[in-house]
Amino acid sequence: MPDSTQLTQFPRPSVAVDTAVLCPVPRRGLHVLLTHSGDGAWQLPGSILRPQERLAEAVARCLREKARLIDRAPVQLHVFDQPDRDDRGWVISVAHLDVLSTRDVGFGDASSPETEPDPQDARRRKLAPVHSVRELSAEHQEIVRVAVHRLRSLHERTPDPFGLLPDEFSLRQLRELHEIVSGEDLQADTFRRTMLPLLAPTGQAVSQGRGRPAQTFTRRAEIALRRDVDIVGPSTGAENGGR
Repeated sequence: MPDSTQLTQFPRPSVAVDTAVLCPVPRRGLHVLLTHSGDGAWQLPGSILRPQERLAEAVARCLREKARLIDRAPVQLHVFDQPDRDDRGWVISVAHLDVLSTRDVGFGDASSPETEPDPQDARRRKLAPVHSVRELSAEHQEIVRVAVHRLRSLHERTPDPFGLLPDEFSLRQLRELHEIVSGEDLQADTFRRTMLPLLAPTGQAVSQGRGRPAQTFTRRAEIALRRDVDIVGPSTGAENGGR
């Protein structure tokens, strides 16, 4: 029997971090950021944990080095621990989720997510529709699926949970964002009834083209304070297929 006081007597899995960076793109739907090392395939930004490195430090490092994203603090999404999930060996992946606008990830014009100002950078990073990521490994496709499920669930009950909109916004602006995330048109009256109790009117209005200016809102303070708890709450079996 192995000596339980000596951890070196037990098999050790490698621990990886992988981050699904999701981007709602106007008129194009929900996208995910993919990176390419130059000598492999497209993948989510990820890395094996280094000695004495904390998970958050590993996530920040690989986002900085592989995705050119700095000062990011993604939330933990789910632990994928299927023993045979990685053909390199026994690897446990702690998946994370971040949600950014296309400008936040450096793609400029939101209407053209495929283009990058720097052609060399475009060969290392790109945005792909979340429903079309077959070029990823099966393991990374599963992470994207769980990330999309979590994000859509959050948007069903929370207005703009990742704060992509300005501090003050109209119901139309909010609905348009939620439609991009959900991937479908939302019935305006139903959406209004669901979201209004979660919003506080500002007393201001914003022009939205023809017609009367639209009233603007902010998220109610208690809703904003509950955001982090909702986002990092435990995953369910429905999200991860029982993994």
